[in-house]
Amino acid sequence: MGSVDKEVELKNRKGFWRESLNPWLVRAKNNPERVAYVLHRVTGFIIIAFLLAHILETDSPVWTQYAPINGLTAWSAWSYIMHVESAWYLKIGEFIVAGSVFFHALNGFRLLLTEFFGVGIGKPVEPKPPYEAPTLSAPQRTWLYIVFVLSIVLWAFSAYLIFG
Repeated sequence: MGSVDKEVELKNRKGFWRESLNPWLVRAKNNPERVAYVLHRVTGFIIIAFLLAHILETDSPVWTQYAPINGLTAWSAWSYIMHVESAWYLKIGEFIVAGSVFFHALNGFRLLLTEFFGVGIGKPVEPKPPYEAPTLSAPQRTWLYIVFVLSIVLWAFSAYLIFG
């Protein structure tokens, strides 16, 4: 490969940060797949953070014996943590976690059906510029919109249960 070819390649490369590490900078106009991709990652992080906090909270009768909370240990510390977590403003966190779980689960199921079982993927075609995947047309977008709508409906129902 000559130096001219290498210069052209480097000039046309979009950049690692812009294309790989920061998906929010990529234009998402009329691209619900990109929105679903970003939401799937963000909801995954929210679920992991919740699980870590839940493990700490559930294990509090054990670890508070070594690091008391306000002088409380064991089950009295756990009761104190439960009292703190029942505050109305922490219910907003529960609401966010519920929405994250609903979207992440439904979108994960959609991805499982698509990637492992080929549901909604049409016949392969030769790619043409601007290299938009033709398989993300009608059937896949329909499944994606169903995931969005079901997530919102279930999230609204969880709001009724959490705040009602």
